[in-house]
Amino acid sequence: MKKFILLSLSFILGGFVFSQEDTLRPSQNYKEIVIQGQKNNSNEKASAQLQESTDKLLSTTPGITLIKRGNFALEPTIRGLNAGQINTTIDGMQMFGACTDRMDPISSYIEPTNLEKIQLSTTPNGEQTGSAIGGGINFALMKAQLDAAKKFSGKVGTGYQTNANNIQTLGTFQYSTKRWALLVNGIYRKADNYHAANRKEILFSQFEKWNAGANLVVALNDKNRISLDYIQDEGYDIGYPALTMDVGFAKAYISALTHTYENRSRKLRSIESKFYFNFIDHAMDDTKRPAEMVPMHMDMPGTSRTFGMYSKAKYVLNPKHILTFQVNAFQNDLHAEMTMYPDIGSEMFMLTVPDGQRRTAGLNLADTWFVNKNLKLSYGARGEVNLSDITTKIGRQTITSFYDGEAAQTRFSGNVFAQANYKFSKKIGVYGGLTYGQRPPSLQEIYGFYLFNRVDNHDYLGNPDIKNEESFSGNLGVNVKYEKIAISLEGFANSFTNYITGLVLSEYSNMTIGADGVKQFDNISDALLTGGELTVKWNPIEVLSIESVNSYTYGIDDAGGFLPYIPPFKSINALKYYYKGWNVKVEHVGAFAQNNVSTARYGEGTTPAFNLMNVAIQKHIKLKKDKALHTEVGVENIFDTPYYEHLDVLKIQRQGVNFVVRTTFIF
Repeated sequence: MKKFILLSLSFILGGFVFSQEDTLRPSQNYKEIVIQGQKNNSNEKASAQLQESTDKLLSTTPGITLIKRGNFALEPTIRGLNAGQINTTIDGMQMFGACTDRMDPISSYIEPTNLEKIQLSTTPNGEQTGSAIGGGINFALMKAQLDAAKKFSGKVGTGYQTNANNIQTLGTFQYSTKRWALLVNGIYRKADNYHAANRKEILFSQFEKWNAGANLVVALNDKNRISLDYIQDEGYDIGYPALTMDVGFAKAYISALTHTYENRSRKLRSIESKFYFNFIDHAMDDTKRPAEMVPMHMDMPGTSRTFGMYSKAKYVLNPKHILTFQVNAFQNDLHAEMTMYPDIGSEMFMLTVPDGQRRTAGLNLADTWFVNKNLKLSYGARGEVNLSDITTKIGRQTITSFYDGEAAQTRFSGNVFAQANYKFSKKIGVYGGLTYGQRPPSLQEIYGFYLFNRVDNHDYLGNPDIKNEESFSGNLGVNVKYEKIAISLEGFANSFTNYITGLVLSEYSNMTIGADGVKQFDNISDALLTGGELTVKWNPIEVLSIESVNSYTYGIDDAGGFLPYIPPFKSINALKYYYKGWNVKVEHVGAFAQNNVSTARYGEGTTPAFNLMNVAIQKHIKLKKDKALHTEVGVENIFDTPYYEHLDVLKIQRQGVNFVVRTTFIF
């Protein structure tokens, strides 16, 4: 612990690794992590980030922590909130995972090769396309650039990691003219079982996947454009050591048609309208597990189908007021089933998500008021209606085993928000805001049938009578930016009413072999989350930067016990040295112990503190004719430290020492 404190203090004057300019801008509750720039294909940071995984990029973002079930598809949480409490979209499109065990968060179907930036909102705001009380993450897709400096350009790269024999190859290519442009990209990843410290093999942690995307932009005239997007992401033989089953395949098909109108000379500045469709096909599989680990063979496929639209407009009422309007609608259909094959007797079939459907329509209104040169106010509201139902006879029969009412229901939800930003000077600014939000329970929370939760070892039943979860939150922050140092500090408090969790049903018997019992999704009267983030960047001399990202969250429920999925204080600190195209980075990652747990109610155990050291050396070589080569050699977890993080299911150790080699050719 003393070592951790000393290391953290030595690096506390640092900053946000990826996008310090965006993080420290006045509108603090909507942050962006720029993945790669279109205008400069030889950008060094872009080349390095292109080789990272989406999980890696998310893990270094203040306020985001990842739930780990394997070496693939980590699930993001925002300030202790997850699943239906946050809104996750791809380019504004609603998507919903198909796995009842949450093996396929939406982030698992997107790669940095697809992305322009990741946008994080820590509170509800006017940009959201669905009700949520904890903000959201939007993965903004990279678009082809019209009339680019080079008609044909791109990047190709490859990488290798010794731990897990992890290989990847990638490419992104663009063809650009004045009237139209085409961008295509792809990536392939494959890894064997990884090794924790002391060469301890973590069985069932392998994965293989590929992802391909395309974007076509056509200029109809100076003010109107049409854009077509398509992404296909397929994973195979994906191991989940923390769960009872692995994944045979996880596939996503994502498509969209977008029209944009821009006119800076008129009050109606812009309109963006998108129509989209996505389909996820997912199958859990236990056939690769040894027979002694499988009490009963099961097949557990699931599908998620979503189609919808949104249209948003920006209107300049006068020099002091900019209005934004957004209308959106979507329909999501979920189906998940289980077939059990006992050694003796006939096979047994059941629906775990019994053909649930939700239709949603919402309206956002917001105003940005420039009161004077120092003060800006942003405020607005969202209203939403949700129609939920079960679409098949067998689905309706399924829920009669625990509910005798009507399956169909209508719910109303929404949020109201206000944010103020005040600049004392060009170097110092403060901001703060208040938000009231509601979110309807998810289809799993309403209709789920014996969904197994590995964390507390219970089967879960849905609850059609569950109430909307409500939240009242506030945030207050300050940002300081001088010539050599930039600091952003923000604190928050989030008070809940009708917080949704699982409560024990003692009269029910568990379905999953070895489970401790059955819980039902239900409301508790209240809960509280509070915490904050600190990001710092210091350049004591031109060739040296010291950067730091720090996050802390604390949560209690109505009984005074600790809420689940709450990470302890975590700090990521980096020392970077630049010299003649060389970039040397020494990184420390550490977290305090998490002893604030409620084992009896939520099944969580304590987690010890950890400290890791990583090092990387990068070289950016400029070649002839605007070509470049970016190379990187690094070592992660240099001291082969055994560790796991608090949100790691079953506390399975993470990777030990790992040597990394990457190269990207830019043309």
